[in-house]
Amino acid sequence: MNQKKFSVGAWVACVAAVLTLAALIVYSVNISAAGYFKNASVANLVLFSILAICALVVAIATGLFKLNGVGGKVLDLVGGCCQIVAVVLITFCLINLIAARVEGLGFIYFSNADVILEVQTPENLASATGTIASMVCYGVAMLASIVSAFLTIRKQEA
Repeated sequence: MNQKKFSVGAWVACVAAVLTLAALIVYSVNISAAGYFKNASVANLVLFSILAICALVVAIATGLFKLNGVGGKVLDLVGGCCQIVAVVLITFCLINLIAARVEGLGFIYFSNADVILEVQTPENLASATGTIASMVCYGVAMLASIVSAFLTIRKQEA
């Protein structure tokens, strides 16, 4: 692979793909570990994360090919569409994760004084921290994918 063909947009898309993968790993560890969110999976989060990573990989891969004419335009269009699809999917993952976890986070962190000792156990606090870390990773991945959608994948040759 020739990295000299890649522009800043390709590298930002690569960072977005890696951050999405990291968010997915943190999410998977979070729902399998002991704590409040154990076995509390979010519907389609894994599927949409994998699809977003695949869309980013396809967008990056379109930067490897140099075609002229209609083929080049179609390749650029496919790469651009994949970048936009990745933004939508990562945003959807972040929104669904927040929607599914906000009540539990509020319960863990903002319970009244009567039950706070029962709720704020080390396992529950670790589970809440893992959820927040996953949200942050998805948020940064979303921002990186938005930035990459405004940049070109292939360097423009003079």
